[in-house]
Amino acid sequence: MSQEKRKCIISGTSGFVGSQIKNHFLKNNWEVFELKHIVQNGKQDNHIIPYSLEEDIDSKYLSGKDALIHCAYDFKQSKWQNIFDINVTGSIHLLKAAKSAGIKKIVFISSIAAFDGCKSMYGKAKLEVEKEALKLGVTVIRPGLIYGQNPGGMFGALNKVTSLLPIIPVIGSGNNPMFLIHIEDLCKLVYKLTNGEINSILNPLIAAHERSKSFKDVLNTMLNSKSKKAIFIPIPYNLIFIMLKTAEYLGMKIRFRSDSLISMVNYNPNPDFNSEILNKIPVREFNVQSLSS
Repeated sequence: MSQEKRKCIISGTSGFVGSQIKNHFLKNNWEVFELKHIVQNGKQDNHIIPYSLEEDIDSKYLSGKDALIHCAYDFKQSKWQNIFDINVTGSIHLLKAAKSAGIKKIVFISSIAAFDGCKSMYGKAKLEVEKEALKLGVTVIRPGLIYGQNPGGMFGALNKVTSLLPIIPVIGSGNNPMFLIHIEDLCKLVYKLTNGEINSILNPLIAAHERSKSFKDVLNTMLNSKSKKAIFIPIPYNLIFIMLKTAEYLGMKIRFRSDSLISMVNYNPNPDFNSEILNKIPVREFNVQSLSS
């Protein structure tokens, strides 16, 4: 008799992180259900659950599932009240619904940008969700800057810049520290935490290599992986911020947002790494080799 597959619900599978986590669970023989805002072409798929952060989810979709991994975040919102109403309130409602439905393992994908005293709206929103998540016994993971093949988010924006531009603007000296994690290492960590292979953790758990890289180091590594060279031009933070805000005001589609810039400059000065846990999931250091793997 074949063993029944364990069942996992994942939100945000249209994004880079959520899609990679979904693939990792599928490879490990889990049955995956996706919370998706849009069902394309009207196709019926029992493993796709219509869902929006703006609306409560029907508990019938959550019952009988073993795990929930919440990755979804609506980046289209730029005003704090909208961010709070959709990303914060919507996330908390989902986590509470999952808890009420009896889901045993719930994981919330937060961000290293979330910490006491953070200044970006993204970090503040994640931090607000964390507070409620911890009360519910949810496992909170704070990934660093996520990289890998065909990356999304901030790293995807930097990847495009280093692919196209011979002259790259950097913030001031470009020495602001960044902590990174390969998407495969993040997926393994999420899986082992969900699967019960890792039990006790420092919650929230920062998921990144402990050795930071400067912004210029990251750019140089990306350029070296492409056998390219570029000239770095220091630009004051305020000028870059104004340029990004202007582009956003004009409705221009840009991959790097002003709020991301705030996260980069106002970083956590004392990230608390749990070496015991991260040793069980070795996090590769960011270099040309890991970037190409």
